[in-house]
Amino acid sequence: MGPDKENVHRFLVTCDADSEALVTEELRRTGVVLLPGTWLDTGDVVLGSVLLASSELEFEALVACVEKSGSIFIRHLAPVDYEVPLTGTEEDVAVIATLVPELAGRVEPTKSFSVQTRILGVGKLPYRKVIVNETLSLALEQETGATMDCRWPEQVVSVLCLPTCAYVGFSPPDQNRSAWAGGKHLLKRDDNQVSRAEFKLLEALSVFGLTLPTRGKALDIGASPGGWTRVLAEQGLQVDAVDPGSLDPRLWGNRLITHVRKRIQEYSPGNKVFNVIANDMKMDARDSIEIMLSFAPRLTQEGIAIMTLKMPKLTNSADGARKALDMLRIDIEMLATRYEIIGARQLYHNRSEVTVAMRARR
Repeated sequence: MGPDKENVHRFLVTCDADSEALVTEELRRTGVVLLPGTWLDTGDVVLGSVLLASSELEFEALVACVEKSGSIFIRHLAPVDYEVPLTGTEEDVAVIATLVPELAGRVEPTKSFSVQTRILGVGKLPYRKVIVNETLSLALEQETGATMDCRWPEQVVSVLCLPTCAYVGFSPPDQNRSAWAGGKHLLKRDDNQVSRAEFKLLEALSVFGLTLPTRGKALDIGASPGGWTRVLAEQGLQVDAVDPGSLDPRLWGNRLITHVRKRIQEYSPGNKVFNVIANDMKMDARDSIEIMLSFAPRLTQEGIAIMTLKMPKLTNSADGARKALDMLRIDIEMLATRYEIIGARQLYHNRSEVTVAMRARR
């Protein structure tokens, strides 16, 4: 047990189950990661795929390089400050807890903290992540006086348990790319939820730090069955929901929603300008981009635009990853000709797509 060797700093990378090659290529392009690293788990639809990698840079500097490189597919990062040998028994929790004195020395008492535990090889260990979380959180609260806040922490203790060892690190959540363990952004299902797609919009707003206006107009392109339309209207926006398909019956009669039963190419907004333009169409990315570019003049000066770029089916190969990243770079450059790009990420609630958030160009 102990800190990593000097001059080599290990870290954990989590991505979508089908994006390992894309993430490997993104890490290669940073020029600061010692590859190939070790995939600890791959293909898990819920937890994602987890890579153990290393760099000569300390974690904070590594994160800065990842951000500068414009990574899209890295969902979550976490430092590995300690490696703890485990035996796959209930005693493992107590073994991990022996790190509390060292971790307590790094926790700032005036800031909230969270312990975020993930377990790989579920079913192989006789304890659940909640037991690790509760044990470490209680001990750290008693040791430091800091307040545990699992939803909006200001400091994070990351724990990844395998049958033979645990990787533990400490970092502020903004360096982790997500305040959620492994980037698994959990949202509570609303009884009135129209579709799973609502989670994509809500997660995008959170990840990109955006707030919907409470008044004004929104354009929802490819609205059916109306998940994004519902989110926009519930915020107080008047929504033009453009789609030849039907909207969910629960949206019928909503005075804030105008269903335009046309293809977006046939839609005429008149003299309207929009505070929000949203686009989740199942359409080739380049065609969808052309539509967004055509509506850019309709976005108010303080307006925001959010769209998803559908990706073609890719083989999980290095060559396929290079081509996909190059294509996405061109896509985003095209959007940047008429929008200010806030960010582009493959979110937890995305599948074979990337979400792009934008502002009106100033």
